[in-house]
Amino acid sequence: MFTGVMKTISLAWLLETLILGAFWQSAKSQSDGDFRLNVSIPGSNLKKLEVFFFEKWGPVCANNWQLRESMVLCNQLGFQFVGSWGPDAEDQGVQGNLGYVNCQGDESSILDCPHIKRTNTSGLICIRGVVAMTCVETRGQGAQVSFVDGDASTEGRVEVRFQNGDTTFVYSICDEGWDLADADIACTTEEPANGPALEAVGGSYFGEHPSASGSNEQFDGYLASGLQCDASATYENLIGCPNSGWFPKNCNKNAGVKCQRKPDALPMNITLVDGTSNYEGFVKVTFSHLVSGSICSQKALTLREGDVVCRSLGYGYALSVSEGKSSLQPVVVNLHCDGNEQSLTECVFNVGGNCDRGNTLEAKVTCSGPLEASKYPVELTDQLGARDKKGLLRVFRDGRWGTVCKTGWTKEDAQVVCRQLGYSSVVSYVSDDASGSGPIYLTNVNCDGTEQSLDQCQHDGWGVHEGCSHMMDVYVKCGSAMTVCNTILIAALASLAKFLSS
Repeated sequence: MFTGVMKTISLAWLLETLILGAFWQSAKSQSDGDFRLNVSIPGSNLKKLEVFFFEKWGPVCANNWQLRESMVLCNQLGFQFVGSWGPDAEDQGVQGNLGYVNCQGDESSILDCPHIKRTNTSGLICIRGVVAMTCVETRGQGAQVSFVDGDASTEGRVEVRFQNGDTTFVYSICDEGWDLADADIACTTEEPANGPALEAVGGSYFGEHPSASGSNEQFDGYLASGLQCDASATYENLIGCPNSGWFPKNCNKNAGVKCQRKPDALPMNITLVDGTSNYEGFVKVTFSHLVSGSICSQKALTLREGDVVCRSLGYGYALSVSEGKSSLQPVVVNLHCDGNEQSLTECVFNVGGNCDRGNTLEAKVTCSGPLEASKYPVELTDQLGARDKKGLLRVFRDGRWGTVCKTGWTKEDAQVVCRQLGYSSVVSYVSDDASGSGPIYLTNVNCDGTEQSLDQCQHDGWGVHEGCSHMMDVYVKCGSAMTVCNTILIAALASLAKFLSS
């Protein structure tokens, strides 16, 4: 009987030794600063993040934890990208092993970031709950790529958005190494997809993201630089391309694109007919040399459509768009352009359809004609794109309209604009009402007030606009139109001023 008792005790002791040995072996395999995604949250794909300190696994407090911290953690664990992240608010007030992590985003380990960790005797209080997140093997998953501040949805500053609860985090792409291959991936993977890239533009061509974001939107700088997209590869989106680094610190210019629209299946040819010169007339549209006719303007066309007509013909820009009766039969209905398209095939329209010519007039366009290379017309436009003696200041260059940044803008600069447009005076030259789109052409314009056109004034250089966004576009209001006497007098005074200053 004694022998039986001893065998029972020996077996129990052996079992306990094996269990404890396995436990201590497991504990010894962990090191302080090890991380793991461990506990799944019911009803969610998120897992709680834990870190090992002082022989104990514990949560990471969610205070300050955002995309930059998530990216560092996922890369540290061997993943390519962040799936999703957010605080597990149900664990507010629990004690954590680590908290108040503040990463730049390019660190190799979370512990390389500023942080606070628990002591040997007490943990941190997780006021906002604990970190819960997922990591994925596909770069770019969850990223929304869009083009902002262009004249159309097919162009603009490249921005990347990540949704986290009620907050949208917005990032720009650094223009370092930005080329046509990168722009092509941006164009063809955006939703909805565009045609191939026409141009990869850098130097913050479409302006900077406004420093003041909306209440639910937070701008967080540059996401990546040195993108290396391969035309033969397949990517989730632009962010799937390899890059030289996340969250670059020394970049100050963003990347932009100009994409083709997906071309219409019907080839189109346009001419101007029944006008008094080659540069004006009714717009005659011919499809595949078979069907031809006019543009039926059930809804009045704007200068945006007129600009596209003139641009596609090589006739500069639209001076006016009007309506009238022609000898043509309507063939294009409900035409709408954003204004930057290279041809009408890139605009939205219907071929045929209902067009009651008894109540509808057809489109007639007057173009400026081909422009000299050194001539840069200006215009003031309202929110609908109509020209007026007051409005957003735009300059025509390289076949398209762009804006002027109000940094350094003075009354003398506005005087030159009003004179160039045929007005005698300036009523106002500072306003917060202007917010345009497309390229920002000029900043720090410096006129002495005697110049005949804005391009004669000093400035930082075409396309140079350090720190400007479209929230800083120039708005001008001019006075009455010049008379002949006004024009002669102003020219004489301008000549006298130049003589006295020489």
